[in-house]
Amino acid sequence: MKGFCLRSKSESEDCIKNHIIKIQTQFGTKIKFVRHDGAHEFATNSITTFYEDHGIEQQVTVPYAHQTNGTAERAIRTIVTIGRSLLHHAKLEKCFWAEAAMTAIYIKNRLPSPKIDPKTPFEIVYKSKPSVKHMRVFGCRAFILTPREKRLKWDPKAREGMFMGYEEASKAYRVYDIEAGQVVISRDITFDESTFDFSMDRPSDDDEDAELDLDLLAINEDDVRQTRLQAYWQAQE
Repeated sequence: MKGFCLRSKSESEDCIKNHIIKIQTQFGTKIKFVRHDGAHEFATNSITTFYEDHGIEQQVTVPYAHQTNGTAERAIRTIVTIGRSLLHHAKLEKCFWAEAAMTAIYIKNRLPSPKIDPKTPFEIVYKSKPSVKHMRVFGCRAFILTPREKRLKWDPKAREGMFMGYEEASKAYRVYDIEAGQVVISRDITFDESTFDFSMDRPSDDDEDAELDLDLLAINEDDVRQTRLQAYWQAQE
C-alpha cells in the first residue's frame, strides 16, 4: 500500500503518473488497469491520454456503491483506524492526521496480511523480511541534533520535537520541530518514548480551514486500485 498527502486535488495527476511509472520501472511489472471513483482529477484529458499511451484501462466504480471498490475501501478503513489510535495514544490534535495516516501505512506494510500469510506486504515487494529495530512510538518526545556547523558555541545541541514517522527515501525520521513549527527530516534523533502530551502552539494557518487529500494506491501485482480519503480540520484560536 502506498499513500500520498496532497495539498490540492490538482496534484493528483502528476502523483498518479509518477507512481505508475515508478512501479513499472522498479518492479518490472505492467499496470493493466486503474480503478477510481470517477472524480475529475482522476479522469482529466491529460491523464486519460497517459492511460491510453501506456495501455492502461480505466475502471470507474458505480457512484455510492462502495462494494465495487472493496479492496481500497477496506484499506482506507484500516488506515483511518490505525491513524486514529496513533493520534489518541500520543494525545495529539487532529491537525497531525496526515502524519498519522502515513505512519499507519508504514506500519501496515510491515504487518502479516491474511491474504499472504505468513508474509508481509514488504516481503512481497522487496523479497526480504522488514526490520523493526528502527521503529519508534508515534508522537513521542524527540530531540533533533543541530549540526555543529549550524550552531554557535553556547547554543543548545538539540531542539525538542515530536516523532512524526519515517522518511523512507532517505531512511531518516520525520520530527515536528516545536519551536520552528514544521516537520524536519533527520537521522540524528534521540528519542524519549515515555513522554507525550506536549504543551505547544498549533501549527501555522490558524485563520483558515485546511484540506488535504490522501490517495491510497493498493498494489496487487498488475493492478492499481485507487480511491480517495479526504479529511478536513478546522483551525482554532
